[in-house]
Amino acid sequence: MDGLIKYSLILVALYTTLRVFIGLFFYDQLPIAFLATEFNQDQMDEYRARVLIPAFLLTLNYFIFRYFSGKNPTSPLWPIYVIGISLTITHIIGFITFLPLSKDPIIMFFICLFISFIARAGHNKRKNEIF
Repeated sequence: MDGLIKYSLILVALYTTLRVFIGLFFYDQLPIAFLATEFNQDQMDEYRARVLIPAFLLTLNYFIFRYFSGKNPTSPLWPIYVIGISLTITHIIGFITFLPLSKDPIIMFFICLFISFIARAGHNKRKNEIF
C-alpha cells in the first residue's frame, strides 16, 4: 500500500504541476482545463464554474474554519484529502444539477474518489507515525 500511495501522489503532483504551468503560461493556446476531454469550450466553462471553482472555495472555507477553531492538520496529506473530498462533493452536485453523464465527468469523478482514498490512507499512516 505504501508504494501505491507514493506512486499515486507523485502522479497527482506531476499532473497538477503540468496544469499549473499550462494555466500560467499557455492559457491562450490551451484554454481547455482538461486536455483529453470531449467537452467543448462552453461545457468546459460551465464545468469550471460549477465544479472546480466551488470545490476550491469549499476547501478554502474548510481551512478558514479549521484556523478559527484552533485545529491544525495532523499530517501534510490532510489538505490533499480535503481537496479530493471537496471535488467529489461538487462532482456529485454537478451530476444532480447539470453535468452530462458522459465518459469524461464520470472518469474525473472516479479519479477524485481515488485521490481521496489514497490521501486518506496516507494520512492515517502518517498520523499513526506521529503519535
